[in-house]
Amino acid sequence: MHKTIQHSIKTLLLAVLLVLVVAVSPDNTQASPANRNKEPSFAVLPFIGHDAAAQRLARRMRFAVAKKMSRNGHVKRISDHNVNMMISALQLSWSEPFDKSQVAQVVKALGVDEAIMGYVQGRKLTLVLYKGPTIAKSCSAVIPGSATSPRLTVEGLLTRLDEVQFHHVSSQQADIHNPVLAARFKQRPNLVSDGSFTAAAHTPSHLAKMWEGFLAARVFHPKLLSAAAARHLPNNAIAIVPTSVAVPHGPRGYCLMMHVGPGVAVNNGLAVESYWIPVHNGWHYRFSCWYHSTAPRVRIFLKGFAYQPDQFSNSKSLASQRFERYRAELLPVVGNRGWNREVMDFTPSTEGKKHHIHWMRIDFFIYLQPGEAFFRDVQLKYIGRPR
Repeated sequence: MHKTIQHSIKTLLLAVLLVLVVAVSPDNTQASPANRNKEPSFAVLPFIGHDAAAQRLARRMRFAVAKKMSRNGHVKRISDHNVNMMISALQLSWSEPFDKSQVAQVVKALGVDEAIMGYVQGRKLTLVLYKGPTIAKSCSAVIPGSATSPRLTVEGLLTRLDEVQFHHVSSQQADIHNPVLAARFKQRPNLVSDGSFTAAAHTPSHLAKMWEGFLAARVFHPKLLSAAAARHLPNNAIAIVPTSVAVPHGPRGYCLMMHVGPGVAVNNGLAVESYWIPVHNGWHYRFSCWYHSTAPRVRIFLKGFAYQPDQFSNSKSLASQRFERYRAELLPVVGNRGWNREVMDFTPSTEGKKHHIHWMRIDFFIYLQPGEAFFRDVQLKYIGRPR
């Protein structure tokens, strides 16, 4: 009896502590009038499967949805670990038979502005969007068999839930043998600030301020390191390093280095994004970069933003008034032995005339396997206007 009381007290204290941590965290502020200009937050809750096979699929789908939901410039996602800890602290039974009223309880405890819950029955996935503790919208789709990637199905559901548009291209879809486009790409200026990663070598702070690292709620700039220091870069860190660190006998210069550890690789992953790149809606652009990965899966996204202020926007912060409305995505690439080039042509645009794409951000994302990934010579150039 005494041990039971002690356990209950410890559980209650843990729940209170988690609520306090979430409540004071800058990425978990609710949209009250007093907090109207603070960053809103969201969480992807553990999905429920109706049997053992559906539960395995539910875990995969939660992972996929979480990766897709970094969708605008001023929303922060609560880590899956913190969400799971809150559910445990509240002593909720997160399995079948499932009490759906528990979702609102977790959303309230986390203090998030939005949350996504998922249910899998057979191969049918249902996503439910919560605005605060209230259901705002839901939609369903059948996940294709294991021989087919579920990416398009998941993106279709998220588009129906939150109006994000996804556009897929691969390296083969760039018309690299067209001499006219090749000449334009060679002659025109690079729109990426510090695409060669040399700025850190010429600033007193040695920080690459045109690039931002994202790890859960942390946002930070990569710092210039020597080749010797780069060998001791800790897990879940980023840096600007000599290219010889990546490939000893390759081109000379600087590159971005990302080192992801095993826990983060299978949870939130590690991301680095460029600064805002001005573009014209409906114009044609070419993206190019070189990459090398020792093991992590690499995904490259081009994220397009429209000017769309909402109740969370700060009139003094343009970044808070941008909303992601377009995303171009290369097919994932895996570890390789040297530098490989990725090229794609794309046209940032949205359906209708209400919101146009005015800015892009390049997003390098590594996950699944621990290790290092390197990127160099990042370019984005205008190659043509619409006819």
